[in-house]
Formats: sequence, structure tokens, C-alpha cells
Amino acid sequence: MGNNIVAFIPIRSGSKSIPDKNIKEIGGKPLVAWTIETSLKAGLRTIVNSDSEKYLEIASRYGAETMLRPKDLAEDFTPMFEVLRSEIFKIKPVPEIVVLLSATVPFRKLIILQNAISYFIASMDKYDSAMAVQKIPQEYNPAQVIINTSMGLRMADGRELWERATSRQSYPEAFVTSQGIYIFKTSNLSRGNFYGDKTMLLECNSSIDINTKEDFQKAELELLSSKTNENNS
Repeated sequence: MGNNIVAFIPIRSGSKSIPDKNIKEIGGKPLVAWTIETSLKAGLRTIVNSDSEKYLEIASRYGAETMLRPKDLAEDFTPMFEVLRSEIFKIKPVPEIVVLLSATVPFRKLIILQNAISYFIASMDKYDSAMAVQKIPQEYNPAQVIINTSMGLRMADGRELWERATSRQSYPEAFVTSQGIYIFKTSNLSRGNFYGDKTMLLECNSSIDINTKEDFQKAELELLSSKTNENNS
């Protein structure tokens, strides 16, 4: 693929909720392998970055290039920006565009990844980054959600309770990330963040993001259901 694009898949070994989450098997292969395979099918140079040599050996088996990350960049609260700022410039040649892929989204659609890259490349004169998102239903819009804070009840978007919007027509559009796809210009990293000044939102369907044991169970059921449907078709 042109424009010197690299897919970057960061996986650290210190998961607390599920030990070794990123290499835990689902559907007969490690979780990270699903993302590697989709990235390679999209024609991307694919690099897995980890603090664990064991994780990197597994990633290499599935066709990814690998980078060993310093341990001090694999702590629980290490910002992703710090990882990117440290590691991306070690890639030679330094890519013009980075496609950051979360390893915890095994079933992302290839067509969504391909379209996201194509849309971003076609709009690089207007946008510094892009992310796949899905729209939040109105009943969960931040203009409607009330949270309990140390300062009392407030709106999720920071407003006082009395400022709560009462008309659905006044709700702002709200989104959450989906499919674990983030695309950005490498030059953004020298400006203090990887999003830059203007981000393109690419609406798409949701895909399971595995962070808990329950998520793994849901993913296994989803695989079983898809296989059953294939056998019945």
C-alpha cells in the first residue's frame, strides 16, 4: 500500500483483568493473531510492539514484524501517546501514516479497515487523523446522562444538573470508538498528540472489544454462531 503506511499493534504483557489477555486463545488462535491477519489481508506492513519477547515470538509466527518495547513504557497507566512518540520513529523508514489497531478487537471487518484507510488518504488535506466510531443512542447521550461525583450530581459532559438538556432536538451528536481503528499522520506526534487538529469520524457497526472474561465468552459464542450459520447456509 502506498503513502508509506504502517499498521502498529501495541500489546503489553501486564494485563490485570485477564492474565496474558493479548495471547489468550480464541477460536483456536491467540487474540492478537486475529488483528495481525486482518491487517496483512489489507496489504499493510504490520508491526507488533510489546514489552514481552514471548508475545513478539507469537506475533512473528503469524506474519508480523516485531519491536521490543522498553518496560517503562508498558506500565498500567502509560499513555498511548508516550508509546507512539517513543516507538514510531524507530521504524525505518519512518511512516507517513500510522494505522493504530487494538489487538482486543478480533472480529473487525476487513472492508471497514480498508475503507477507513482509503477515506483518510483521500482527505489528508483536510484531516490529521481518523477513527472508526458508532453513534451513541439518544438515551445514552452525554446531554442526558447524570453521574454522581464527589461534588454531587452533574451531567456526564460536565454541566450542572439544572443545565440538563430536555429537548432531544438539542442533544449534540455523540459517538464512541468502534472496531479499534485509529489512523493518523506521524507528524502529529511532534505536536503533542496523535490526533492533530482535525479528526475524521468514520461511522461503522460495532465489533466486540475484549477486556473481560465475559467478553471472551461473548466472542466465543459469536464465533460458534457464525460457524453454525455457515454450516446451515
